[in-house]
Amino acid sequence: MPDPSRTKPGDVQNRRCEINFKNAVLSTLQKSERMMMRWNEHRNPTRHSRLFLGAALLAAFVALTVPVNQAANAEEGDGGTRSVFSIGAGSRAISLGRAFVSIADDASAVYWNPAALRNVQDKQIMGMYMPVFGDFTGADFTFFGAAYPTLSAGVFGLGFMRVGTTFQGFDADSRPTGEGDYSESQFMIAYAIERHSRFFLGSLATGVSFKIANQKVSPYSSTAPGLDLGFRLIPDAAKSISIGVNLQDLSGPRHKLALDADRTYRTIMAGMGYTKVFSSGSAIRLNIQTDFPEKADREFHVGAEYAHSKYLALRIGMDRSDFTFGIGVNVAGFGFDYAMLSRDEPGSSHPVTFTTHFGKTLYEQREILADERRREQEDAVRRAFASRVEEHRNKAKAHEAEGNFPLALDEWKIVLEYMPGDAEAEAHVRDATQQLVREQEAANRDIEKQAVISTHFSQGLSFYQQNDYVRARDEWRAILAIDSTHAEAREYLLRTREKIDERISTHLQRANSLERQNRLTEAYGEWTYIQLLDAANREAEQAIRRIQRKIETQSQDLEVVSRRLRIVNLYSDALRKYNQGEYESCVKDLEQILRLQPSHEEAKTLLAMAKRKITPLTTEEEQRIQKLYLKGMQYFSKDQYAEAIAEWEKILEIDPGNESVRRNIEEARERLRQLERQSK
Repeated sequence: MPDPSRTKPGDVQNRRCEINFKNAVLSTLQKSERMMMRWNEHRNPTRHSRLFLGAALLAAFVALTVPVNQAANAEEGDGGTRSVFSIGAGSRAISLGRAFVSIADDASAVYWNPAALRNVQDKQIMGMYMPVFGDFTGADFTFFGAAYPTLSAGVFGLGFMRVGTTFQGFDADSRPTGEGDYSESQFMIAYAIERHSRFFLGSLATGVSFKIANQKVSPYSSTAPGLDLGFRLIPDAAKSISIGVNLQDLSGPRHKLALDADRTYRTIMAGMGYTKVFSSGSAIRLNIQTDFPEKADREFHVGAEYAHSKYLALRIGMDRSDFTFGIGVNVAGFGFDYAMLSRDEPGSSHPVTFTTHFGKTLYEQREILADERRREQEDAVRRAFASRVEEHRNKAKAHEAEGNFPLALDEWKIVLEYMPGDAEAEAHVRDATQQLVREQEAANRDIEKQAVISTHFSQGLSFYQQNDYVRARDEWRAILAIDSTHAEAREYLLRTREKIDERISTHLQRANSLERQNRLTEAYGEWTYIQLLDAANREAEQAIRRIQRKIETQSQDLEVVSRRLRIVNLYSDALRKYNQGEYESCVKDLEQILRLQPSHEEAKTLLAMAKRKITPLTTEEEQRIQKLYLKGMQYFSKDQYAEAIAEWEKILEIDPGNESVRRNIEEARERLRQLERQSK
């Protein structure tokens, strides 16, 4: 016998645990033997040994899944009350000390927490194999799982777990009767859905797992249903925290192979996990979990995982008082996970798991759906735009059918404003212009008079289309001087005057504003331009004289006065040359102005317009203008006038002389002012 004086306190404790563990196994075996003996009083006694061995193996495995420090309770009726599958599913979860109820995010969630299926981001299939504690039991533990997440219909999961072994049967005379099978299995169908909860202040997922459990000792078997109910909460205030609860075996399976029933008791699994994701793609996860078995002591689990990018993961944990460790590798949609679970008495187990991921992730599906919606919105805008263009196109054709070519020409011009370069519109503009010219020629019987009027009319139409309304007005007036009853010239003169009045109104506001700001040179240029548009404008004439007097009185320096007057005269000449189409000469005058006064904003603007007249738009600039125009029309159609103005002003930076865009801006500003007045 060993010397008691040399025995350490730890040795005594270990010895007591060993005795309690063996007593638990022995007690379970004895209960199984008594059960089988009572049953065999009514059955064939030659099968006694075979059934006893199967029950013994079952009892041994159940006893091995109970902690050593609880084994002593087996003789009092608490041992073996946990499910034979309580070791869990998936190598990753086992390597984390079975602390997985809150962060389960793979197919094993059908076992750990059906609500956590909502964490699964892609379709996957998983398979796990584990020899149960090496050769100690001779049993194999397998798990197969699948998860199918959807964007709007929740997540579906399937699972199958089995533990089993074989045994040698003997008859009443101890003669071998062949091998028999012992196994327990359960098939699970799970579903999870997630909604935001105001009560819990977070995103709450709820899941349920229906299962069919089977218990078999050859040649007898029993099948019974079961139910798990799980919850997973991610608080709004802490998105990195996840809380999970699983009411496992809420309705536990009840088996009856012989006379005594075997029931799986309920276990409440509750835990919390923390996840920190780094910008590099790596992540750290910390998990704690407590299990509350109905007929056994409380169990505590803790685990930690470091995932380097998405390819390698290292894991460590404590399963009650047992150490766990694991590693995971993911490459090209395939995953391999290994775990080591150490138990003092039976030794260690080494489950391995293979996982395959297929299809697009939920994030990728959401991106595809968002792209489809964006395309639908763009298509809707294009359809609305095309509908508006088609409306003006149909009006133009209707006017042509009625013989009203002036209105048809206006409609075709609108089509070209929407779609510059439209071949059909350009062809109809040419046709309408020619038709108007032909009508004019037919209306004038005097050949000489007809030729003159026809020339003026053709030039007037050309200037009108180029938005050169001053020169167009001169052409209409020339026609009316020849034939005062010329209806078309009179009608176009009225339209041209309306366009000129719009310009005068705009420049009048600018002139008054510049004069109030004492920017006399620029104001003088605006008044000069107004006088060019309307030579009889008394207000412009008086303003020009008034500004000249101000300039002369503000400075007695002859050189300064001379330079200012020179700038004024140069700007006046430049405006005149611009309106007469003498763009190169206009550019020279404006460049001379900017040498004298670099801050002359009006000269800068007019210089850009003149240079644009000389240098045509490039293909890239035309494409840019078309995109900005379409975007502005999109805002305009939604009554977002400020945004439309911002887009169209970008066009004026490229093409300052684009009068159609200026008209659109004025219309948008007027509608914006109306909205402001209505809001007041």
